Amino acid sequence: MALEDISIKPPTVFIVDDDQGSRQLLDDILSGKGYAIHCLSSGELALQAALDEPPDLILLDVMMPDMDGFEVCRLLKENQATRFIPVVMVTCLNEKAMRLKGIAAGADDFISKPIDTTEILLRTRNLLLVKQYHDFLKEHAGILEQQVRLRTEELEKAIAELKSTQQQMTQQEKMAMVGQLTAGIAHEINNPIGFIASNVGSFGKYCEKLLIFIEAQQEALLSGQPDPRQADLVREQRSQLKIDYIMKDIPEMIVETQEGVERIKSIVRDLKCFSRADESEQKLSDINQCLESTLNIAKNELKYKAKVRREYGELPQILCYPQQLNQVFMNLLVNAAHAIDSQGEITVRSWSAEGRIFVSISDTGCGIPGQQLSRIFEPFFTTKEAGKGTGLGLSISNEIVRNHGGEILVESEPGKGSTFTVSIPAARPNLLQKAAERQA
Repeated sequence: MALEDISIKPPTVFIVDDDQGSRQLLDDILSGKGYAIHCLSSGELALQAALDEPPDLILLDVMMPDMDGFEVCRLLKENQATRFIPVVMVTCLNEKAMRLKGIAAGADDFISKPIDTTEILLRTRNLLLVKQYHDFLKEHAGILEQQVRLRTEELEKAIAELKSTQQQMTQQEKMAMVGQLTAGIAHEINNPIGFIASNVGSFGKYCEKLLIFIEAQQEALLSGQPDPRQADLVREQRSQLKIDYIMKDIPEMIVETQEGVERIKSIVRDLKCFSRADESEQKLSDINQCLESTLNIAKNELKYKAKVRREYGELPQILCYPQQLNQVFMNLLVNAAHAIDSQGEITVRSWSAEGRIFVSISDTGCGIPGQQLSRIFEPFFTTKEAGKGTGLGLSISNEIVRNHGGEILVESEPGKGSTFTVSIPAARPNLLQKAAERQA
């Protein structure tokens, strides 16, 4: 690559020498070669001029009064603005010690006096080429750095948008699951509401009868004189109004109503926990409690398809995003129910071993064919009929578990059923302590 290909501006050369004759000689040699020559008579002038407008090359005499070439070279190389300017020391001192001193000061090359015209032209040309290549690379490195910075910003923005989209998809899939379970959840709520409403109606009738009986008792008490007929009338009304039965039935109705209210509260609480947006921080959670909460929501979806067996082991609390894991368990439970044609069994097990928490959900359903087994975690892949699944449930579940540092293992045999096992590492003790402190 020629010089003119690299830079249109002519290279600038400083000639620094206290001797007029030496400056003129170098000027005469380099003039007419396409260089912009500036002659300077001292090291101080050279330093200031180099700071004002850095040259492409400095031819620097060693032996100068006030400040010799070694000192000038050292100061040039120490300054960030001038450190990459090539410095050629022009000297009549050819001793090895002097050259080593020049190298230590940062000199890039040496020219011996008396000056050889061919030598100085070649050394000047070569060093200017090196300088211009350096400037070329520096400029393009700056451009590349800017491009990398812009691309990095674009990538970070894209990642943030992707993460936001992923969170939206996760939430939409979660709400789609709630939509699928809506009828069952409504049924589970309507049952206790039904007998609560019936009990309230009965309470109203009981209150009417109790008020009539209390009024009869009050009349008997206010009569002032003992009257056997009045006592008989009270006893007759007690029998007609079935007060003894009412007194026995009321406590049972209160207990039954309270149970219904607690059932509704439990369903609403679990539904709220399941459907809300995921929390930004992990929290200490009991995985068995997460499983029970999820089973509570999916109860109506499961009970007509399978008998649910619970085999919970003793588990330590772990740091996790419980809403996300609830979504995983819900997907696996609903899939298990859909895999069963008429009646079957779903077994939910939990245990801990070797610093990990395990949850397995097994069904006695139709199983998964071998050619489909390797694809079940692919987005939008589904074995269900059209309109009965988004194909995102297992994909999202797999991503959630991976984000917890775990994995989902699958075992399936067509015609016999499937087992999905979620494995999650237990949190380290110091993290557990910090999480407990945050929740305290």
